[in-house]
Amino acid sequence: MSTVVVLDFDGTVTTKDVGDEVCDRFAPPEWRDIDAAWVRNEISLPEAQRKMWALARCSRDEAVAYSHEIGHVRAGLDEFLDAVERSGARLWLASGGFDFYIEGILGGRARRFERTFFNRTRFAGGGIEIDFHEGLGCARCAVCKGRVCDEARAGGARVVFIGDGASDRCAIGRADLLCAVDGSLLARGCQARGVGYVPFGDFEELRARLSL
Repeated sequence: MSTVVVLDFDGTVTTKDVGDEVCDRFAPPEWRDIDAAWVRNEISLPEAQRKMWALARCSRDEAVAYSHEIGHVRAGLDEFLDAVERSGARLWLASGGFDFYIEGILGGRARRFERTFFNRTRFAGGGIEIDFHEGLGCARCAVCKGRVCDEARAGGARVVFIGDGASDRCAIGRADLLCAVDGSLLARGCQARGVGYVPFGDFEELRARLSL
């Protein structure tokens, strides 16, 4: 049986949620109230993102430059990707985040992923407009990590999901193995539902825990 490793981006590949950091820099503080409503399941993530990003005011160059400034990848990422490839597993990237910082921060690493799922942006008039990924949404997410796992499993693969955030909780019960950043919303979601998971702080630790 083949294996697909599905990797989240914000807060997983990177040490911070880059989208949140960009909003914190270029949007007024009200964006945090919208984000909190999403985390409490009061609104969907697409609705929250439309409202949050509508508040942001910046050019593409400003947003990209800031995302590079704060978007540090988690330690051991490249060695982990090497180990996954050596194992014969396939790499997918699934994120509710946005192209301008995901593509910029990944750089040449993007070519290592067999499939990528994330949203796109348009910068116009000092603001940011959003185009959500089509075909993999759910009632909560534009890019549902659970549906991405379902798609991989439908092809006969064993699925390893690696994430941290609120939207990553859709993968609970739909991946064969869950890996969650220590103390993250995904980790707490697994604990609340009594679902086993592999905790990790960086990719060097995760590689050792998965014996890659």
